[in-house]
Amino acid sequence: MKTMKSLFTLLCFVLLLNVSSRSQIQFLRRISPISNQPSTEFSSIAVSQFGDIYLLEKKRAEIYRLNEDGTILNVNGGFGWGEGQFDTPMDISMASGLDLIVADYNNHRIVRFDRNLNYITTYPNLNSDFQIFFPRSVILSNLGEIFILDDENSEITRLNAQQGDVTVFAGIEYGNYALTDSRLIRLSPAGLVTVLENHNRILQFDRFGSPLSIFKIPSKSAPIGLILIDEDFLILLEEEPFLMIYSKNLEKWMTPVVVGLEKELLFIAGTYTGQQLYLLEQSGDIIVCSVEIK
Repeated sequence: MKTMKSLFTLLCFVLLLNVSSRSQIQFLRRISPISNQPSTEFSSIAVSQFGDIYLLEKKRAEIYRLNEDGTILNVNGGFGWGEGQFDTPMDISMASGLDLIVADYNNHRIVRFDRNLNYITTYPNLNSDFQIFFPRSVILSNLGEIFILDDENSEITRLNAQQGDVTVFAGIEYGNYALTDSRLIRLSPAGLVTVLENHNRILQFDRFGSPLSIFKIPSKSAPIGLILIDEDFLILLEEEPFLMIYSKNLEKWMTPVVVGLEKELLFIAGTYTGQQLYLLEQSGDIIVCSVEIK
């Protein structure tokens, strides 16, 4: 009898521990972009410290700036090869809240705008002694560094725009840390360059390119997005479960509990800014949530 009671107590403890380690995503509000353009197709999102929302519209190769109500404040870009135009833009990034940068894939360049979407400059420019080939993803640090995922050479270019310094890392000479079929890069609050690869692998480097860690995603579904929540990972997946969280503190992957949504939907991109999670749906709606990782 004592043995049965002990087993029951242990089982309850395990169940309690499992429940207590579940992460939770709490729905706060929905933002529906108000656009005069029919059939917009947004693919990437960034949010400034001022609450402005930036969406990349890939069909028209445009950047939209919205307020928190979903009203479109202004639009820039468009297809082309001229100043501030794009040919297959792939990714957007904002760090300090002052500038936005765009990975302009087929134009082999990075385009920089201010927070009101006024064109600033392009990298590389006519005076640059470096090249970029098919930039798939890009991040801008608070120190002014630009990290570029080069799709053709499968490596990362680190550009110090103010000093003009350029370094390259994560190429074939990095062995197990060499990039293979990478999807996007993001920067953690601690300044770690984090790479999501299509075959369920996450790599981390310091900002100078030294390899640090490799994480495997325990899912058969191909990952389509990565959001850094402090130093933890939130992965967007193509099939159920649509979301998975890795807690560095617990050193484990978890399927988060989603509270307040009638049905968990496929999210194609997202960002974490100002202690809030912004998830972009296929429809173009933005789901704003709070996150608790236990």
